[in-house]
Amino acid sequence: MRDMACEGPYFSKLLLNAIFFVVSKHCDRPELRSNPNDITTAGWKFRQRFTQLLRDCFDKSEITTLQALLIMSNALFSRCDERSLSWLYAGNAFNMFIDLGLHVLPAVDSIPAEELEIRKRVLWGAYLIDKIQCLFQGRPPLLNRVNLRASLDFLDDYDELEPFHGITYMTTKPRGGIPSLNVSLLTNLCELTTIVERILREIYSESRESNLANISEEIKSQLRIWRQNLPVQLDYLSFPDQAVPLPQSACLLALFNVLIILVHRPLIIGHDGVINSTTAHESVNACTAAANQIVQILHDYSQHFSLNSAPYMLSYATYISATIHARIVAQKGSNSTVFQSLILCRNILAEHTGLYSAAEKARENLEKLISHLGISATDDNIHTGSPGSSGNNFPSEHMLVDESMNVSREPGVADRALEFGSSLMTLELSDLDLEAIAQGFQVDVESHSFWNSLV
Repeated sequence: MRDMACEGPYFSKLLLNAIFFVVSKHCDRPELRSNPNDITTAGWKFRQRFTQLLRDCFDKSEITTLQALLIMSNALFSRCDERSLSWLYAGNAFNMFIDLGLHVLPAVDSIPAEELEIRKRVLWGAYLIDKIQCLFQGRPPLLNRVNLRASLDFLDDYDELEPFHGITYMTTKPRGGIPSLNVSLLTNLCELTTIVERILREIYSESRESNLANISEEIKSQLRIWRQNLPVQLDYLSFPDQAVPLPQSACLLALFNVLIILVHRPLIIGHDGVINSTTAHESVNACTAAANQIVQILHDYSQHFSLNSAPYMLSYATYISATIHARIVAQKGSNSTVFQSLILCRNILAEHTGLYSAAEKARENLEKLISHLGISATDDNIHTGSPGSSGNNFPSEHMLVDESMNVSREPGVADRALEFGSSLMTLELSDLDLEAIAQGFQVDVESHSFWNSLV
């Protein structure tokens, strides 16, 4: 805002129109739409103006152009499902990133502190967007942590206590006095995306090493350490009485559980296609526990915020959770409590299709998976609820929870976590047919690639 008023270097009309396009999805004013009856067309004029302005900016590397391209790249994928254009914008942004030398921070005393902090924010912002986009789209990462010479020590502490404005996340008036915790959220998300990079490169890359078990153990250890070091105020699942309810912290925990699933699911079948019953059973348990915790996060999110305007990360986590529940339902049947979780995820994805085109594709893939597994899932009147609702439409029995995922840093913490939001389901998985479960995961291979099955 300051640079907009005084024509400073960190404002451009291109960046402004990118921001307007992204936030327009939360505005219900029909005059912002090219089709007044279609919410997905909101902000179309901002996108047209962005395209016009980009013609004059595309041949010159600038921080504002880089930021605008990354912002639009995210929106074009999740909201519009325009994957090729999204990847093109992101690729050009990363090329500008290298061209500007942002991957190497200069000496502290060589530039003003404000400029140094801006460059660091842009650096880590580009890195995490690269990893999240690659996770969503199933593409190899373009930016490597080893090539980034910058710490995660941010200087502007005031940003941590800036008031949280939840108007885009809630249908009711948000209560005041909640800190945004922006620095803590950014720092821990960046740390988690470094683990995402390892998962993409060492587990799902075509050039991955054959020693899958050892690599997976190392990554699982990294995830455990990350969760143990997560600040109390961000980990409401383990510290419900001390945590600050924020939509971004819910997304952070949802991403953590997605990574638990992505690390464990290759171990169900094994690198050579041979099932190790002990490893497979542990991995099925871990995947199910993570999927159940995602369901709890969805429930808790609905108690504080509106699922209708949730970030796309929750749509992605919902789909990943549903793919696990579907495999278990195929074994347990539609009378099991897991079936309720599957239907819940299915309905949430259906609601998100009005906000994200990528959620529509995820829902279609889920329907194909359900059909392939022979599950009968008619349109149930199970709804996702809203802030302040009783939450009776969520599974009410006790869910299986992996103890390593709820960090017990003091006596009774894990027990108290179970009391927050929905109660957790207890599932007995010892009677599952692991061979059949493994065959269920072969659906990804038979129908389309694993990554295409994710979104």
